[in-house]
Amino acid sequence: MSGNLPRILVIDDDPVICEIVVETLNNQGYTVDAALSGEEVSVFLAQKSYPIVLCDILLPDTNGLELMSEIKQLNPDTFVILFTGHASVDLAKEAIRQGAYDFITKPFTSNEIIEAVHRAENEQRMHFSEITSTELKILHELTLSNQMTNFSKKASLANFGKKTAESFGADSLRIYLQDDKGRGMLENSVETGLGTFADEVTWYFLASRTMQSGGEVLLDPSSSENTDMSGTKASFMGTVIPTGEGNNLGVILAGRDQRRDRFKVRDLKLLGLYAAQLGNQLQHLKMTDDLLINNKELEKINLVTSGFSSSLEISSVISSIARGLRDFIPFDAAGFFVSLENGTPYNYILMNEAIPKEKVFGAIKRQIGKNLGEVLATELMSGAHSGTFVGENIRSFENYPEFTFTELGDYGKIHGWIAMSSWSGRSRLMPSSKFIPILLRHATSAICNSLQYRENQRNYLETITALAQAVDAKDKYTNDHSRNVTAYTLALADKIGITHQSRKDLWNAALLHDIGKIGIPESILNKPGKLTDEEYEIIKTHPVKGCSILEPIKAFRNLLPAIRFHHERYDGRGYPDGLDGTHIPLSARILTVADSFDAMTSSRVYRKSPGVEFALKQLAEHSGSQFDPDLAKAFIEIIEARPHQEILLTYGSVLLESQPILQH
Repeated sequence: MSGNLPRILVIDDDPVICEIVVETLNNQGYTVDAALSGEEVSVFLAQKSYPIVLCDILLPDTNGLELMSEIKQLNPDTFVILFTGHASVDLAKEAIRQGAYDFITKPFTSNEIIEAVHRAENEQRMHFSEITSTELKILHELTLSNQMTNFSKKASLANFGKKTAESFGADSLRIYLQDDKGRGMLENSVETGLGTFADEVTWYFLASRTMQSGGEVLLDPSSSENTDMSGTKASFMGTVIPTGEGNNLGVILAGRDQRRDRFKVRDLKLLGLYAAQLGNQLQHLKMTDDLLINNKELEKINLVTSGFSSSLEISSVISSIARGLRDFIPFDAAGFFVSLENGTPYNYILMNEAIPKEKVFGAIKRQIGKNLGEVLATELMSGAHSGTFVGENIRSFENYPEFTFTELGDYGKIHGWIAMSSWSGRSRLMPSSKFIPILLRHATSAICNSLQYRENQRNYLETITALAQAVDAKDKYTNDHSRNVTAYTLALADKIGITHQSRKDLWNAALLHDIGKIGIPESILNKPGKLTDEEYEIIKTHPVKGCSILEPIKAFRNLLPAIRFHHERYDGRGYPDGLDGTHIPLSARILTVADSFDAMTSSRVYRKSPGVEFALKQLAEHSGSQFDPDLAKAFIEIIEARPHQEILLTYGSVLLESQPILQH
């Protein structure tokens, strides 16, 4: 009896109520499952469909309205009957408005349960009374079956084929789907029944013919009109599996041997409904797969592009972009050519270490010449930076590589190109992924940010240099004092080995160490004779004045300790605060040595330079009193090892271009 009755799901967090309802319905012949929570309901719904569901309106982890929505989303034809207490009758009425079939008020009797289920069953039977044919009933069951997943695809197709063959009384049924490799080939995915009345060649011929026609095939071998299947007495029908988007995923093909009635037009039309249902399930699976693939690719792009901005130095940015692109594009070598803000190109080539460098450079130069002209190709390839990666071993370099040439301007406001090459014989170097343009836009954005950073750095340096020159211009005898002190400061910093950022701050502080002299009258700065005590006190205010000038500017705040304390003495007798020893910041102690050396080796309005030997002697004699002894010793070693003019030339000549290269 239970085989003709609908399966029922009972949902209530009270185990006693569940047990009573299940026993009541079991006694009536129904097959009943029981769930105590929304979580258990999800498990049941993933495995089966239920024409009738009895559900408590209030559950600990969800409520009846939400569950009803979930149930009806999976199976719109399910009848939901709600259990409710008197206090939530209004909620139950709202549930009926939203699609519930009925509600039963607690406490209820067994008869109330039975009557409600009988009403639902009778109405359901009337609702589906139009489905009179076996084919449509089976199709209805297949429509209500669970959605296909990658894990269940094979089993779902097998079940679909079995049910379809059963529906049409076919002796054998085949489902052919297009291969996943994009070759347009049909692959036999499902085979049910005994198809011995036709060989594989016949089945595949009919499937291909159906696919090529984009429609239907109905063959009666006994008909005199049929000439395609001479010698075969079986009856066949087939139809394409549509996607709803004008494409076909494959073919359903059914056959009967000569002992059976031949298929009719009615059968073929019904088979078309089955094919459409299968197409919907396969298309839904494909959309789900595409969504998962897209999400994974976007996650990968986000991970890769986050590395593009890990540094603002153009060399690091382009190197990370090159390596990031190779995670998506299988090039053997790629050249990146970016025009910097002053028109100077920055060139970087990333290549498979298995390929000789001259081969890579030659091929890329030749390709650039084709696209941009020989003159520009020579200019772009000159002085190119390069890096390598471990790739597959290339067997032959005789053939000219495949190239993809991309203009960065197509993906952002930047002037430049990428030339990617492959010696590996890949048919397509640039993947068809729709996310590659996103990757390239991120790359151009990172390059633009780097170029803007370079421009800001240049503006910053020019500002500092202009300020330093404004100070030096007040004294015609110390025109290059700031530049000279900076050169000596960096030489000493490199000698003792300080961190990159500290060195950068020290460089800028050295340029601006006398900025406070802007506030000192020129009559005092350029006085040819000895200063009075009052004038000397005014001179001594320039470190504090310098800090007052720079303090409001956030970018200069790291420079203030060196500027304020560069006239402190190691013995504590300096100014403005009388600090001693290591209480004086290291940057200021370095600056003190460099400043004093340049002052002693430069001519002043009131005297000529006493010379380098005198300066070195003073550094040695005042080591431990005016100067940090370790720093004084290190600086003396620097000057004894190389002429001071060479130091000025090495460090001072690139002052406006970039940070001087570390010298050891």
